[in-house]
Amino acid sequence: MSIRSLFPLLALLATAAAPASGWRLEPGETAAHFAARVLGRSEGEVNIVDTAWNGRRTIFADYQRTERQKDYDVTHRELFALVPQPDGNWRRISVTTGEEEGGEAEVAAIGFANADRDTDRELIVILRWPQQHYDYSGALYEVRLFDAPVPGQSRLTYLEAASGKFGGVGCECSARDGDDKHYRFKTIAAVKQELKRLGY
Repeated sequence: MSIRSLFPLLALLATAAAPASGWRLEPGETAAHFAARVLGRSEGEVNIVDTAWNGRRTIFADYQRTERQKDYDVTHRELFALVPQPDGNWRRISVTTGEEEGGEAEVAAIGFANADRDTDRELIVILRWPQQHYDYSGALYEVRLFDAPVPGQSRLTYLEAASGKFGGVGCECSARDGDDKHYRFKTIAAVKQELKRLGY
């Protein structure tokens, strides 16, 4: 095995071993460059959403990771939130992993809404898996909701009960036999509307 072939693994291990806080956003540094540096990836590998969450700037960054399982490769979509701390450093918080589901996971949308009884807005993540099969094609979708981060947290809290209100993985698909499927919650607006209907 060549040293070059080990580079992706070494980058992943370095990222996993790095502390969850302690990164500085350098003057003039772009959010994309900063996120790639924190995650140990190249800028071309990382997708970002630079936004404000409950009044605090937050950079969401995702990238695709591939691992070998038995005789085949499996891809995962890793999503992180980078949030500034009072001391000026930034903390890296793991949000979720999009597992392979007949296709490679994508982060279709990120948004915020109240999904519990406190005043903070919770995080909405919509995952998407493009599908192209003999019997059907289209995309699978899933809504995942997460609580706002708390100090010292390395991973966001998944709101299982609230997420379950959206039916788990759903299909927006066309089938060869004409039994097409439709999924209601493909957009942040649709998720917000449903949360409002549920009384949040």
